[in-house]
Amino acid sequence: MDNDKLKFNLYPEQELEDLPPEEIVKALQAIGKEVGRRARAEAKALGLPLTFVENEQIIKEWPDGRRELLGTVPPSRKVEKGTVYEVKPR
Repeated sequence: MDNDKLKFNLYPEQELEDLPPEEIVKALQAIGKEVGRRARAEAKALGLPLTFVENEQIIKEWPDGRRELLGTVPPSRKVEKGTVYEVKPR
C-alpha cells in the first residue's frame, strides 16, 4: 500500500485545528482505530503475526487465529494530579 495515497478525513470541510478540542479527540480516536484495522488486515494478508497487549497479557496472534501468551505487563496505575515522584540513581 502506498502511504502517500492514504487519505482519511472525517471533516473534509474543516482542518483539525479549527475544531473544538473534544471533536479533535474524537477524530484522532477514529483515525487511530481505522489505521489499526488496516494494519491488522495487512499483516494478516502478508501472513505475519500480530503482537499486542490484552488484559495485561502480551499476546502473539498468528494469521490462522492461534494465540501465544508471551508474558504479562503490570496493571496501569492512575496518577493523581500533583503527585511528585522521586527517581533515585541506581
